[in-house]
Amino acid sequence: MGETNMKRIGTQHWSVIKSLIPPTAELVVMPKPHDQPAVIVADLDGDNHQEIACVYRNQGEMYVMVAKQDENRWHPIGNFKGQGYTVSELLAAPIVDAQMNSLLIGWQIGGVWSNIDILQWSANGFMHMLHQETRASRVEVEDMPGVNGMDGNAELALWLHDRGKAFQVEVYRWDAGSLVIAADVYPYYFQKMVAYYESVLEESDSARYWYYLGDAQRKAGMHAQAFQSIEQALQFPNPYPSRETLLRWKKELDAAKRKS
Repeated sequence: MGETNMKRIGTQHWSVIKSLIPPTAELVVMPKPHDQPAVIVADLDGDNHQEIACVYRNQGEMYVMVAKQDENRWHPIGNFKGQGYTVSELLAAPIVDAQMNSLLIGWQIGGVWSNIDILQWSANGFMHMLHQETRASRVEVEDMPGVNGMDGNAELALWLHDRGKAFQVEVYRWDAGSLVIAADVYPYYFQKMVAYYESVLEESDSARYWYYLGDAQRKAGMHAQAFQSIEQALQFPNPYPSRETLLRWKKELDAAKRKS
């Protein structure tokens, strides 16, 4: 499908949205990145025509609506009750099917985390694809290159806040009806995390950050650098997450270095 054909709301769509949501409703404004309305325009049913998706609040409840244009008339093709008090994410990407965009919503339920919802068009209308709670503080979605390059499906990097600027990060892809860990794209994605934690460590020297840098380097295949980071983490009086964990990693990394 190539790059997702997605754009933020234009003034021409305001009248459409207002005509379709309840008169007592208000459009949700996403706090990040720039207080933008929770609206996107993207092809969500695979017909090469763009739909409008928006999140609104009505009588204290959150909702997501998807509207489609037939000839000159717009009408809802999906309207679902949401969660939380605002949205942290609203994007379209080919997550489930390389030929069709999914709609990903981050329903914010706490100060630093959201429940992730993925809607996918089917012959029976939109379906909720995630049947177990999936939390994230930040989401990055892109078709990440694995051993054989990119495959047209977008992977999801889910960041879960730990403390300060530390995040537990895992990368997933859709496979056989669920999100599964996409370890084959670790070398690509965790190079980004290495750069992130190197930048964080320039500002704050912390056992926690050295641990996360070592973890990112390990997943990026940078075993020698990971070994050095773990050694740095062990210099602190109270290593994170524990001295035993780091010593075990150090032993494993030393063995990996010898093999390479």
